Parts: sequence; structure tokens; C-alpha cells
Amino acid sequence: MRAAAPSAADRLTAMAGAVPVAAREFAALMAPLGPFGQSPLLVAAVSGGPHSLALALLAHRWTAARGGRVLAVVCDHGLRPESGAEAAGVAALLAGQGVVARIVTLGLATGPGMQHRARTARLAALLGVCAEAGAPWLLLGHHRADQAETVLLRALAGSGAAGLAGMAPVRPEPEALLLRPLLGLAPARLEALLAEAGLVPVRDPSNGDARFERVRLRAALADPAGEGPAIAALAEAAARFAARRRVAQAALAARLAACATLHEEGFARLDLV
Repeated sequence: MRAAAPSAADRLTAMAGAVPVAAREFAALMAPLGPFGQSPLLVAAVSGGPHSLALALLAHRWTAARGGRVLAVVCDHGLRPESGAEAAGVAALLAGQGVVARIVTLGLATGPGMQHRARTARLAALLGVCAEAGAPWLLLGHHRADQAETVLLRALAGSGAAGLAGMAPVRPEPEALLLRPLLGLAPARLEALLAEAGLVPVRDPSNGDARFERVRLRAALADPAGEGPAIAALAEAAARFAARRRVAQAALAARLAACATLHEEGFARLDLV
């Protein structure tokens, strides 16, 4: 028998007593992802769900304190009839918090590989906004439970050590750096921040659709707060594999630096011995 997705009552019970993420804590999470310079402009991906909404709110406060601003981008995937109205509602909610928002319509079609196609199209649209706005940073709202699910999915798919490192907090793309400052935070704390601010998120019904493997794994973990031992162990495994990946990357960089000679004419020579 498949585990059932957590109900609204389950979520409320799980989130009870969670401590909201403080501005100072978010600043500490952003610090190693920089430097950001003066008056930074960041793009934040906002689905309207609790975690991306919390990210937008935290990023807005963080940039405002530095004389900068955040541009929230809401992608209307078009996969449900009500998605356009939901996107408009999310943009209005953000505007009420002083966050500038832009809606991007993806116009996706249902069919095989829908979630993968949606992720690919959404990221391309978000990076397109970064390039257009001249924003070198794109914030994503993945948290500790997302990281744990990713590691579990990759383990089941037979991934090696690099894949088991999970999502990286910083990933370069041609248009911008992808930043995930919330990877170490439990989702309960993000939801607590929204409750403190009196904001009601949008709940995408696809997050409870057992046709999707990630949803089935989430239900099996049965930890909507993201504070249980299984998620903690998976997140710790990701951190350890990530540390190994950093060591390997540093060794490769050192080897390249040792064998490369740069010439003023504009070319490099590699000593392969």
C-alpha cells in the first residue's frame, strides 16, 4: 500500500512550535554565497508555495538592508486552468509585501515527462529574466527536505558519489549563479515565517499526486516538517558527499594550475606529464 500524502491537518501539526527563520540567520546563510557588493539585484523564483514565498520575503528584507532589491519571478506553467489566476494572486501577494514581481507564462502541455519539462522550461525562463534584468544571481527555494529527497531519488537511480552530493548551494550558469541559501533549513521553519507574516501560500495539487516518484518518496518519509531523523541522515549524507566533491574539485584545480602555462599572446600550454 502506498503512503498517503500529508493532509493539511498533518502539516499544521508538524509545523507547530517551529521557530521562524530570522533576518540575521538568513544573512549568515547568504554570506558564503557572495560577495554581492553594494545594492545587489537578485532574481528569486517564486511558485507561490510556502518555501519560495518565504525565500522571497527573506531576500526582500536582506536586499533592502543593503540598498538593493529582489525581483520575484512567478512562472505560470499553464498546466491547470486556474494557474493564471494563481500566478496573478501570488504577484499581488508579493506586491503587498513590497516585493516587485513579474509573471512569465510558459504555456506547457501535459504529457510524458511533464515534471522534467516543466523544470527545464521554468529554469530557462528564470535565467532569461536574469539576463534581461542584468541580475547575476538567481535564488531558488530548495530546503533540507528537498535535498534529502534528491539524494534518495539519485540513490535509487544508482547515482555515484557526485550525484549523491545532492544539489549544490552555488551552481554557475551562463546567465547567472544559481543560489540555494535554504538547503540547510527545515521547511517547518519557512512555513513558520509565513505564519508570522500572516501570508497564506498556494498549495499545488501536483505535490500530492502519487503518480510522481518524488511525491511517493515524500509520503514514505512522512516528515512534512523536515525535522525527523531520516531527512537529517539523508541531508548529512549529501553534505559529506559534497565535501568529497569539493576536495576532488580542488585537487583537479591545483593540478591544472600546476601544469598550465599562460602566454601573453593569449594561449595556454598544458604539460600532460
